[in-house]
Amino acid sequence: MRLKHIEVFNAIMLTGSVSGAVRLLHVTQPAVTQTLQHAELQLGYVLFTRQRNRLVPTSEAQALYPEVLRLASQLESVRRVAGALRSGKSAELRILVVPSLAVGALPSALKRFRALHPDLAVSIRTAHSHEITQAIALHEADVGIIYGSTQHPAVQQMPVAVGRLVCVSLLRARGSDRRTTIELAEVMRGDFIRIDERDPIGAALAEKFPGPSVSPRRGITVQTHHIALVLAEQGFGPAIIDSFTAAATTSSKLHVRTLLPEVPVSVQALLPLGERSPRPAADLIEAFKAVIGVAA
Repeated sequence: MRLKHIEVFNAIMLTGSVSGAVRLLHVTQPAVTQTLQHAELQLGYVLFTRQRNRLVPTSEAQALYPEVLRLASQLESVRRVAGALRSGKSAELRILVVPSLAVGALPSALKRFRALHPDLAVSIRTAHSHEITQAIALHEADVGIIYGSTQHPAVQQMPVAVGRLVCVSLLRARGSDRRTTIELAEVMRGDFIRIDERDPIGAALAEKFPGPSVSPRRGITVQTHHIALVLAEQGFGPAIIDSFTAAATTSSKLHVRTLLPEVPVSVQALLPLGERSPRPAADLIEAFKAVIGVAA
């Protein structure tokens, strides 16, 4: 398929009709019809069938569409960059960040960053650490903020901060536990909320389990630290999360205790390997360091 085929195909999928594609692409109806026919002729199969004045995608079109969406997104990115170069401005800073830090640290870091770059467009997406690593390696973002470290050959990393695992639990009005630390074995004797082992912190916690006899068999497993925090606040049990997420809560109902033995939690900034870090990316990393601190 050629680029014009992809544009017309995507426009019809979005609008459901030739007339809708005409309005979206600002071209004539004969041009859209001819391009669609040429695409189907080149592919060797029909992409749409007509039902009540609407074009309904065939099974082949449905299978093809996810790939076309990716290409359409990349094409739009090229247009944005080209437009920015024409105007003499940087295109945008594309940020990928783990969900928990997006909720807690990112807004404060972004305020510091905006003071230095008030006119720069910023794109923010959330993903898990391994997904961010892959995206940075593929140059799908300019800077990534993850938990843990990576050994990906196409990615360079910079330390941002080091925290630790903590246990957050709901405070009780009478006889509340005021200790500032708690043993992992004590938490594991009951139900608790933990992070999935596919997450770097979840994996680090799993390594601390003393053995099969006390491995957690009940409780709740979640994908993000923020979800674990919210569930703990709602009384579903204690949660083991990172200290950065715990520090971002404004709730007065939660008791935060350091987990023993201590499990360090690092935050790293990722950049594509072999490229000089653009000034905005470096400034964002410094903003994160200022917000969540760097361990000595």
